[in-house]
Amino acid sequence: MKNGNLLVSIITPTFNRAKFIEKTILSIKNQDYSLIEHIVVDGLSNDNTVDILKKYEKTYNLKWVSEKDSGCQNAINKGFKMATGDIFCWLDSDDFYLPKTLKKVIDVFQNNPDIDAVFGDVQIIDQNGKVINYIKNTNFDIDRLIYLGMHIYPQATFWRASLHKKLGGLDERFFRCADYDFFIRMGLSGAKIHHIRDYLACYRHHTGQLTGSNNDIKKEWDTISGEYINKNFSLVGLKFKKFKILLKQTINYIKQGDLLYVLKGAINRFRNKFFKNKA
Repeated sequence: MKNGNLLVSIITPTFNRAKFIEKTILSIKNQDYSLIEHIVVDGLSNDNTVDILKKYEKTYNLKWVSEKDSGCQNAINKGFKMATGDIFCWLDSDDFYLPKTLKKVIDVFQNNPDIDAVFGDVQIIDQNGKVINYIKNTNFDIDRLIYLGMHIYPQATFWRASLHKKLGGLDERFFRCADYDFFIRMGLSGAKIHHIRDYLACYRHHTGQLTGSNNDIKKEWDTISGEYINKNFSLVGLKFKKFKILLKQTINYIKQGDLLYVLKGAINRFRNKFFKNKA
C-alpha cells in the first residue's frame, strides 16, 4: 500500500503469444489506475514475445522472467510468489482489460474493507478481437459454482493478497480448470465476494488455446466438483438440487433486469441440445 492506495499485482503467464500479448500489455499500461505491478512469467517462448516485453519494460511497472516452467498453473503460482501488491489477479496473455477496470475494482476494495474479492462480467471475443458473446453474472453463490460449473472468469476477478495467502495459490494437479478449483476454495473459505455489474475484461477464443476441448474441460470440472458436492445425494436428489440452484439463479437475473439475457441463454441451450448435430 502506498499513501493509502492499494497496489495491484497482475500476473500474466505466457508462452508463444506474441500475436496477442501486446494488446494485453497495453490494456494494463493504459489503465487510469497507475499503482500496479505487472509480472509476466514466460515459459521460454521461441517467438518474439520477449522482444515485446523488452519494448515495454521501462514504460511502466513491468517485471518479467523467461524460463522453463511446468505449465500455465505453475507459471501463475511463480508470479504470485514474486508479487508484492495488496490486490492479486491474473490476466492471460491472449486476453485484456477494458478501460477503467482497475479503477472500478479498487474503488470497491477501498470503500468496502470487509470485501475480500471482486468479480465482474466478461465479453467473449474471437481471435480478431470481435465481440461474439458476453457473460453476465449475479451475486456470488457457492452452490452455483460447485453444482452448475464454472461461471466466474479469472480475467475479471480480483482478491486481496491476504486471502491469497490463506488459499495457497492454484492446485497444479489441474491442467485446464485450476481456476475453477481455486474459486471454489475461495467461496468455501468464508470470503466476502462482491459482484460488479459491469464488463471488466475480454476473454479471447482462438485456435491454439491451452484450455482444451469441451470434453477435456468437463472431465476436469467433474473431478473438481466431485470433491465438493454432497455425497449423500441420490441421483434424483442431485438433479433436484441443481434445479433449485438454476431456478434461484434465473430469478436473480430477472430481478436485476437481465430477462433478455436469460431468454437468450435458454434459446442457445435448446438449440445446442436439439440441433447441434443436425446441420
